[in-house]
Amino acid sequence: MSPRPAALLRRIFDRFAPRKAPPRLVGRLTLHRDQIGKPIPPHLYGLFFEDINGAADGGLYAELVENRSFAYFPIHGVRGEGTALSPKTAWETVGRGKRECRFDIAILDPVDERSPNYAVLRASGGPGSFGIANRGYRGGMRVEAGAPYDFSAFIRSGSAMSVAPTVALEGPDGQILARETLAAVSSAWEKREAVLIPRRSESRARLVVTLDIGDAFHLAHVSLFPRETFHGRRNGLRKDLAQAIADLKPRFLRFPGGCIVHGDGLANAYRWKDSVGPIESRRPNWNRWGYHQTYGLGFFEYFQFCEDIGCEPMPILPAGVSCGFSKPFQAVGDEALEAWIQDCVDLVAFANGPASSGWGAVRAAMGHPEPFGLKLLGVGNEEHDTPAFRKRFPKFVERLRRECPGIEIIGTSGLGPEAPLADLMAQTGVSYTDEHYYMEPAWFVENHRRFDGAKREGPKVYVGEYASRGNAMENAVAEAVYLTGLERNSDLVAMHSYAPLLAHYDFCQWKHANLIWFDDGRVVTTPNYHVQRLFASHLGETWVPHDWNLPPRADGRETVVGVSSTYSAREGALFLKFANPQASPVDIEVDIRGGGATTAAATRTLLAGPPEATNDLAAPNRVAPVEEPFQAGPSFSLEIPPCSVVLLRIPSKSPEIR
Repeated sequence: MSPRPAALLRRIFDRFAPRKAPPRLVGRLTLHRDQIGKPIPPHLYGLFFEDINGAADGGLYAELVENRSFAYFPIHGVRGEGTALSPKTAWETVGRGKRECRFDIAILDPVDERSPNYAVLRASGGPGSFGIANRGYRGGMRVEAGAPYDFSAFIRSGSAMSVAPTVALEGPDGQILARETLAAVSSAWEKREAVLIPRRSESRARLVVTLDIGDAFHLAHVSLFPRETFHGRRNGLRKDLAQAIADLKPRFLRFPGGCIVHGDGLANAYRWKDSVGPIESRRPNWNRWGYHQTYGLGFFEYFQFCEDIGCEPMPILPAGVSCGFSKPFQAVGDEALEAWIQDCVDLVAFANGPASSGWGAVRAAMGHPEPFGLKLLGVGNEEHDTPAFRKRFPKFVERLRRECPGIEIIGTSGLGPEAPLADLMAQTGVSYTDEHYYMEPAWFVENHRRFDGAKREGPKVYVGEYASRGNAMENAVAEAVYLTGLERNSDLVAMHSYAPLLAHYDFCQWKHANLIWFDDGRVVTTPNYHVQRLFASHLGETWVPHDWNLPPRADGRETVVGVSSTYSAREGALFLKFANPQASPVDIEVDIRGGGATTAAATRTLLAGPPEATNDLAAPNRVAPVEEPFQAGPSFSLEIPPCSVVLLRIPSKSPEIR
């Protein structure tokens, strides 16, 4: 037989011959319950919030009126949408019958000088009504039949006669969904309120304010809120989004960012004092992501949200330098720096001072006489390693340490896993140093031992922003592997938070990865979200020492399967976590030694799917954890499927430590 036919026959045989399954990997996990384990820090799992991807206005913040204070103006941003913005964005004139409306913006004699813009509306033509309408965020307001919506606005007559405007919700077809006539106003600003209850549900409603009798009126700070907000708060949060965040059981919430903290230049930095007090007194701002912020979701609301979901607030304030990604880079001069440092001291007073104190009185007037109990405060975000920052940062630390001794200061290691500013953080003696990195999934798998051999001296580590650049199952598993390493090294890594937290499907600047996606009426939780929720909700107070053995790869490198073991005396349970990024299943032989006898009433939670699987609006639960009973004991076996995360909850007594 010639070589060619022989080679052809071999190819045919190779194609159709039964394939030999690769040998199954077998790992052995031995838990030493009789050995003293490291305590797990109380704040290990937290959350990061930044107003990016429409996360605040038009997102978590439940306000339905866009550009409610007529404050928009053209700005630049990462996608350029902001260049078309103006004080009239989202507003349009309304003329009915033979009347037309002229719409201008004025700033003389405003409701408040810090937010001076207001609408001047004048009629022309014959009989009829005139006014303006707001379309809401992304072209329409979503309203539900029978649900109350709270309207408010500052209004005054534009002439010598008193006027009584009408406020209504209308469908895109012009049908009236709800309407109320307001009490008359004269030439002085007065706040008017009404409750609108739509007759039918509508996803593209608009708010309309009109005048039937009279020729002119002025309008400022227009608002429409669903009555049903998270915890029923006025000026509150969208209930479904806030609940999805609360379900993660965070131990802390970092806010308000992110790059928006130090801004796209010093004039654009987030100054917390602009975000507190009456809504009409807050100074709107824009952010470097290319859109505006009302600051309706301000520092008071962040503190209140933390209280509502039972986590520690972690505010981050600018360090007197602008974002290093934006040119020209700016730094506050030596004389002006004092005001920025004072902002940090004053924030502690706002959060913790008695109601009789200056800033404590501001908090009390907003409805919270008791202190919030702030303990964590960050200075700076992911600052670039510059002489300007190195000179200024220690001055913040020195002042805070002297005047606010009970506050734990969070510094910044700089951008990337190289942590270029870690030496400065050690020199200043901050409590925590913040690391940020967004990497591919393979990086998180390969670096799950990143902190195993790290020095334990100096500040604790806070991994403040991280994600594996995707929301598929392979990303979630890679992050789970990394989290097992963070739990193993939680004596050093005391806190971490995934980022970004929220993204609107129709308004997204950062598309690499986001923990929760949403539109105006729906919420989609990602596989990454399920990993965060499983891990945060099943964490003991003590690390359980263990031996973990798994055969290496054919090239001698480590076969990575993430493993974590913690024990909760409070819950009387042992938590075992496994993350398998391999393409084949792994069999695990578990041996629990040293007392604390286990029972059979265990549960097994599995999160699994093809590497490319993710959740979306069409299939929001395509990837979701499944819990089932599991037979456990002092020794048992289990299989970890490929591309999966497995959580075991095993009821267990406290062991006798020898």
